[in-house]
Parts: sequence; structure tokens; C-alpha cells
Amino acid sequence: MKFLTTLFLLIFSLGSFAQLVSNSPVEIGIGPIAFNSKIVKKNKIKRIDVAIVDKPDGEIIIDKGSSQGYEFDSLGRITRYYYTILNYVQNEEVETPEVRRKGKIIQPATTKTVTKYYNDTIFADIYYDSQSRIITKRVKMGAYYNSYYYEYNDKGLIIKEMHFRETNVSENKNEFKMGVQNILSNETFEYIQMTPTQIKKRCLNDEGREYKKGIINYDEKGNKLSENYEFIVSWMRQENLFQYDAKGNLLERTFTSNESGNIKEYTAYKYDGNGVVLEEKKFKNDALLSEMSYLYDETNNLLKSKINRDHKNNSIGIVKFGYSYY
Repeated sequence: MKFLTTLFLLIFSLGSFAQLVSNSPVEIGIGPIAFNSKIVKKNKIKRIDVAIVDKPDGEIIIDKGSSQGYEFDSLGRITRYYYTILNYVQNEEVETPEVRRKGKIIQPATTKTVTKYYNDTIFADIYYDSQSRIITKRVKMGAYYNSYYYEYNDKGLIIKEMHFRETNVSENKNEFKMGVQNILSNETFEYIQMTPTQIKKRCLNDEGREYKKGIINYDEKGNKLSENYEFIVSWMRQENLFQYDAKGNLLERTFTSNESGNIKEYTAYKYDGNGVVLEEKKFKNDALLSEMSYLYDETNNLLKSKINRDHKNNSIGIVKFGYSYY
């Protein structure tokens, strides 16, 4: 507890900083962490590398090889990212050689058990149109790619999402050349403007049949307040709620669903006087799951690390950020 208190004091003493990490609602997710493209562009950031380690309560720091990486173009948009996911854990016997001093064995050779962590790495490439809208998200998972293609109406709303499984036949694996392409799904979306701040959304499947419908509400500033979805052929419902302060900073987001029992998940945010996020708390059915605190660099005002107190697993996750620039 003393460790977390010290971190909070450090954070609150930093003053005004640019908000690099974005928590605003998005239509298309592009990575585990969302970044503010305006701040990335302003600081001429080319790449962000993220290293993650865990510290279980009462134990030493454990490095499981978890990492993330994000690449940006000159406009501050993410063009490529990767992240690791734990595949399996294996205990291995490792030989420790004997230790000699002046020809005498002072410590005999032994074996010890070492825990090794094996990760898979997920890669993704993002492509934009002339209006900076995402038109393709291509995610590499093993030998295949899950690719998503998007189309928009004149108001910038997504009207089509096509999901394909693709292969890459390029000899240079850092480049993509289409091989086999199989369609997995083809969804279309229709919108009806009910009021200046309310939209009705119809979700249609591959056969053009409506399978889900929703109501989306906004405030006068254009901030999304709520999304209420109902599935046509079942009793399943989903709802997203968003609360903001007077400056438009997101204070709380809530997700509820009755898909597998009644589930309520919500995240609460705390900011400094300049709208920079300092604290993030995640709850599930009113139980506190984790507390995230943010620490900024005093020299360049960018995010230096995040400290995540995981109450469920009784551990602290330490996330460190490294930058390269144009």
C-alpha cells in the first residue's frame, strides 16, 4: 500500500501534461492501448515500445517476456502494432556448473527448476483513406491473417464490415501480397437519424437479414452517451454507457449484458486540472478488479509508465514506455 501511495504522490506532483493515451469510445479497436494521434503528431513520435513485468505480492519481479509495439506515420496515426499473449508455461531443469576457487570446489554442480514463459505474438497493420478513416485492419495470427475491410457513408459512419481469412505469398514477410482469400462474414449497417442527438442502427448479416438493432445517443458536443443493442432472435441485450465531465473528459464507461447471466463491467477515470488521466479503476459486478496509475516524464511530458494493481491476482503490473522520433 505504501508503494502505491508513493506513486500517487509522484503523479499528482507533475502538473500539466499532454494526454497521450486516449480513453474515448472508438468504433474500431486498434491495439491494446489507444493513443491520441494529435499528441503523437505534435511530439513527432515514430514508435512506442512497451515492456510489461509482474510483481506478485511478497515475491520478486517476474519478466514473462510480455511486450507491445506501436508504429505511427507523420500524421500521428497507428500504422502497425504488435502484442504478445502467453501461450504456455513450462518448468525446466537447468544445470548449474560447479564453482571453483584456487583449484578447490566451493560449490558443487547442481540443477535447479526454472519457470519459462512462451508467448505468441500478434501483428497488425492499419490502412487509412484520404479522410484518415480506417479502411483495412489486417491481423496476423500464425500462418493466417484475419483481415477487416470497412466502408463509410457521407457522415463517416461505418456501413459495411467484411471479415476475411487471408494468406501472404510475399517472400518478404514484412510486406503483404494477397494469396488465398476466404470470406468469413459480411455485415452491413443502416442508420436512421431519430433526433439531432439520437441514431437508430440496424445490423444486417451476410443474407441481408437484421440480427441486431440499437439506439445510440450523443450529447450536444458530439460525445457518445450510450449504446443500447438488442439481438433479434434472442433475449440478449447489451448496453454501453459513457459519462463525461464539463471539459469532455470521459469519467466512466459501463458495459452491461445478459448474455451469460447479468454482467456489469465499468471503468472509472480520474484527471488532473488539465484533463490528463491520473487514475483508472476497473470493476466487475461492483467488485474492484484493478487500479491503474499513470506516471509521466518530467522532461518531455510523455507517459513513462503505468502501474496496475491487480486485486484479483494479488500482483502489480509495471508497464514501461519507450519512444523513438521522426
